[in-house]
Amino acid sequence: MKKDIFKKKGVFLIVDDDKSIRDFLKLFLKKKGFQNVETVESGQEALAIVEKEDINLVLLDVRMPGMDGIEVLRAIKKIRKDIPVVMITAYPDEEKAKEATKEGAYDYIIKPFDLFYLEVTLLTKIIQLSSEKKDK
Repeated sequence: MKKDIFKKKGVFLIVDDDKSIRDFLKLFLKKKGFQNVETVESGQEALAIVEKEDINLVLLDVRMPGMDGIEVLRAIKKIRKDIPVVMITAYPDEEKAKEATKEGAYDYIIKPFDLFYLEVTLLTKIIQLSSEKKDK
C-alpha cells in the first residue's frame, strides 16, 4: 500500500538552503519509496514550483536567506492552502513553532532529524490525504 501512495502523480518538495540537508532528505525519501522528490534552495524557487506542479507535501526550512520559512509558508498557503507543510529547523524556537502552526504548518521538526519520527509524520499525512481523496 505504501508504494502505491507515493507513485501517484505528485511531488514532495524539499526547501533548504543547505545542499547537504537537501541531498540527505532526498536520498532518505527515495529509499522510503517516495518516487517524485524535488529540491530547491530558496523560497522563491519553491513558490515557482508550487504554482506549476501538483505538490503533495513540502519540507520547508525555517531559516533561509531572502524569504524565511514562515514567509514562504504563508505564500504557499495563499497559492494552495491544502498543501501540507512540515517545517524543519536546526534552531529550536517555541515562538517560531507556534507561529508556523498558526500559519498552517502540519508539523515542526528539529534538526538533527529523528528519522523514524520524520517517516511516521510523512506517512501519516500522506495516508490521511489519500483517505480524504477517496472520500470525495
